[in-house]
Amino acid sequence: MKKLGIVLVVVAVVLAGAAYWTYHSLDLIVRVAIEHYAPEVTGVPVKVGSVDISPSNGRGIVKNLEIGNAPGFTAPRAALVGQILVSLDPPTLKEPIVHIRELAVESPVITYERADRGGTNLEAIRKNIRRYIDANAASAESSSQPEAPAKGGKRRFIVDRLVLHGASVVMTSPQLHGQGIRFAIPDIELADLGKREGGLTASEIGNVVAAELEARIAQKVLTNMDLLRKGGVGGALDALKGLLR
Repeated sequence: MKKLGIVLVVVAVVLAGAAYWTYHSLDLIVRVAIEHYAPEVTGVPVKVGSVDISPSNGRGIVKNLEIGNAPGFTAPRAALVGQILVSLDPPTLKEPIVHIRELAVESPVITYERADRGGTNLEAIRKNIRRYIDANAASAESSSQPEAPAKGGKRRFIVDRLVLHGASVVMTSPQLHGQGIRFAIPDIELADLGKREGGLTASEIGNVVAAELEARIAQKVLTNMDLLRKGGVGGALDALKGLLR
């Protein structure tokens, strides 16, 4: 019994140490989640410059987030975000559903590239996200075991407010050889993501944001696609400039 008591004490100490490390290592946890799981979901490389989140109040900042471009496209990246302001509820990090009060994506620069064969880089990335969601849903349905709540994108989230502020789009195509036209899109604000569903996975939230982003860009792009495809460099630039009129 004495040995059992010692073992239990050791286990308790280890668990307490793990809980302390988790609580005080939000920066590392978020960075690993971004750089390890985000590429799995999006199908493209994802890098982050730095993460600084306070374990006491859950407020912080993610800097220099870079999302790579989909295979088959020539632009070096799909998006570059200078900073993302984060506000979350720290105690919920140990729960199956994490409560995020706000995500504010500041001044992202998004590349919208149309391929010669048709389709865009953003469409390709969104298809990757959709494929990931469907594969996980099928896996969950075929398994008799309950889905683990805490591994990577499997944990669920409720986001009170998500804002993309000051976003700009660089529209390009292979014919432009690195040239492009930059234009602004209206701010995007989404509220209560996952509230009705009892939480959404990170991939599901990413799919919602990607769909909204595509819709905003498409409002300016659709009427110029024929010129962009057929007009060569000059015609493509004319088509791109038409977005600004």
